[in-house]
Amino acid sequence: MKRKTTGIVLLSLLLHSTGPEASEPAWVMSIPHALSAERIYKVRILKIDGVAQQDQVRYRVSPGRHDLVVELMLDLEWEPDLQDTSIQLPVKQMVLEVDQGGRYELGGRVDITAPIEAQLDGSYWQPFLYRVIR
Repeated sequence: MKRKTTGIVLLSLLLHSTGPEASEPAWVMSIPHALSAERIYKVRILKIDGVAQQDQVRYRVSPGRHDLVVELMLDLEWEPDLQDTSIQLPVKQMVLEVDQGGRYELGGRVDITAPIEAQLDGSYWQPFLYRVIR
């Protein structure tokens, strides 16, 4: 009898683990490469819900609302004059609503016609949700 009960419990756990709560996790990441013609660039995800993140390709998140802090990524290979400077790029906050199983790609849209004031205060770029892949 004990063996039969154990089998039923294991089968029940197995069935529950294949339900919707066990489906694929959600992921947040930067776009894989810059789209220069569209003035869309990669971002670095610095914080998720106030927690500093390690530099990774993608970040697993639970479904729901998340507060992100991101930084525009410049490719120093293409901007050699910036390599020796200590330019601090402005970070931006954004809110992202995440559904289970989605892959959320973020980008930074740069306004190349922004006036010098926008360049100084960092408002020349804005983070945005580039696309969701389900």
